Amino acid sequence: MANQVEVEIDFRAAVVSTANVKLIRQAVANILRREGFVEDRSVSVTVLLTGDEQLHRLNREFAGEDHVTDVLSFESDVGAPFPNGDDSLINQIGDIAISVPQAERQAIEKQVPFERELAMLAIHGTLHLLGYDHATPEEERVMFGKTDDALGEVFEADA
Repeated sequence: MANQVEVEIDFRAAVVSTANVKLIRQAVANILRREGFVEDRSVSVTVLLTGDEQLHRLNREFAGEDHVTDVLSFESDVGAPFPNGDDSLINQIGDIAISVPQAERQAIEKQVPFERELAMLAIHGTLHLLGYDHATPEEERVMFGKTDDALGEVFEADA
């Protein structure tokens, strides 16, 4: 059984290509695999691609921060696995919300392709769902190292 990565697009606030949706699925699935979520530890993650307004509202409501951000992660409240439709069970570990306009601005600022920034945010959000953080220099080194390694693998596979 493979990990499930659902991508939902808020078409009122964001426009992305089918290729970008595929890339996000690949990036999230890649970091899940790298972190050991294969076969017997299969999980489901939902990624919402939306705009600045919704990320601003979610950031204010859930993180107490009154500004637009690029990505937010929401761990699932449900710890129990749910049926996968084929008599197997899969754990919903949480949801990720990405501001597509913010990702576009950051890509321009960093002088990287938009697709790379989008994949990086998907990986970053997934790592937060798995319990990683970057509050200390050591946590930041570990989390960003994992992000960079997974990102390199995703884009190496595309080459």
